[in-house]
Amino acid sequence: MMEYMILGNAILIALLSCYMAWLVVCGVDAGRVRTLVEDTYRSGIGHISDKYNERRLHREAKKHTRTVSIDMSWPERMELHLVDKSNIRRYLPFMNIYMVMLSSAFIFAGCFGPVYRMVRFIPSSAVLCLILSTLPFMLLDLMAKHNSEMVRRKLAYYVSVLLRWCAVKEDIFYGFEKSVDSGIGEPLRSYTRDLVIQVRRGMDPVKALDILQLKVDNEQFKDFVLNIKQCVKHRGDILKLLGCMEAQFYQIESEYNRRKISTYQDRMTIVLAMLGVVAIAAVFFRSPAVYAYYFDTTQGKWLLTLFAGLYAAGFYIFTKITDFKH
Repeated sequence: MMEYMILGNAILIALLSCYMAWLVVCGVDAGRVRTLVEDTYRSGIGHISDKYNERRLHREAKKHTRTVSIDMSWPERMELHLVDKSNIRRYLPFMNIYMVMLSSAFIFAGCFGPVYRMVRFIPSSAVLCLILSTLPFMLLDLMAKHNSEMVRRKLAYYVSVLLRWCAVKEDIFYGFEKSVDSGIGEPLRSYTRDLVIQVRRGMDPVKALDILQLKVDNEQFKDFVLNIKQCVKHRGDILKLLGCMEAQFYQIESEYNRRKISTYQDRMTIVLAMLGVVAIAAVFFRSPAVYAYYFDTTQGKWLLTLFAGLYAAGFYIFTKITDFKH
């Protein structure tokens, strides 16, 4: 009878948790975009040396001489999405997607032994360790979103800097080169420096702009790069184009500030709810009967595996609530 009561309570708690999570996620406005992380780590662990950067980009030049939106392998896409967009090479110059996967594998292997000794069930241990092993990917994804938000905030100023330098010499790549040392800040400084080095090393300027466009998940930035590419290909009036885009982006930024779009409170609600689940579970497991049921019986172990999988699914949904679909 005791086992059936425990099972019933566990199912009821799981259903109630799923329902509450569904209500919270449905209440999140996907257009409310704001970063949680402030750029407090400005100096990092040292800047990428220009010499190393040039060698790295020179090795990648052949890979990117085609249209970058197609025919990219899975590792190339993952490296673009996680390593390039997060700008992690600013702090760890030799970082690549294989090092990210290796660190994830180390976390999984290092956690499996302690977790298995606690749970004593391989499927549950694997699910829990898999959640922990995704930490490097989650951190890089959060950094990429933070960088995209920083680019959106600085885009109007960035265009203003380009317009100022293009007024000196009517060449957009001269403007890009000079803007690197004009206080545009990160991550735009690193992205623009990569663009300049790629063009210097002989890459097609349009292809280099394609790579730049893929590094930022922001529609305004993509429109900016698209307009620059069209102007380069058709020899348009770069000063007039930059002047129009400057006014447009300042108006867009003004509207963002007016609406004060943010997901901070919604994210904090979900984080507190997820921490509450862990705290409630810890309280329940203090009961010898509950502990014995979940860790000593096959039925309880499978239920624990199911709950861990649901928790992992909720964590995945949590990472997607800031996605903005235009």
